[in-house]
Amino acid sequence: MERHPRLRRGGFLREAAALQRTNTDGTRRLTRIAFPAGGDVAITTTGPDPAAHLPVTATRDDLHAALAPEGGWAAPDPGPLTRLPVTAPAPPLLVWADLLDDLGDLLFTLTGYPADVGRPDLVPRLDAVSLTGATTAVVEVTALGAAHRVRIPLDSGVPLVAVALEIAEHLLTVDGTAATEWEYPVAAS
Repeated sequence: MERHPRLRRGGFLREAAALQRTNTDGTRRLTRIAFPAGGDVAITTTGPDPAAHLPVTATRDDLHAALAPEGGWAAPDPGPLTRLPVTAPAPPLLVWADLLDDLGDLLFTLTGYPADVGRPDLVPRLDAVSLTGATTAVVEVTALGAAHRVRIPLDSGVPLVAVALEIAEHLLTVDGTAATEWEYPVAAS
């Protein structure tokens, strides 16, 4: 069965996570994954040739091959993530990889949950995920006619689980006057 085009983005994020998971020493990192409308996924890294463009259906091996000219990329993890996501004090790049996997795995909650709870007008679209500095991720989402940016600390010690659902729930509370940038809540409960 063919997946909805927006859900393919989730599959791509999980494939990217498999590559980042084996490259957590800081020398190689996926710094931005952008999903332009109607185009290939744009991948930015820290390497000398900073960008690659791949179809959203690319595999982890396709991504590894596209970045091979940079050198230094370890082969991707061949299997799916089968453990709970790590958190600080784990290396931030491993937390980043697990965040990519979580976003990819649960992207359907971002795109479908609002309609499931009576808000079909709220149709979020994942635009990009990026790494800012060593310990902050930024998720960019378009919804309600505006771009929203969510900053997520990778060193908070709080497990980053079901992040896409948390973003969808936040968007359900947004009106036309709310800020379009916010910090991901990481307060321990």
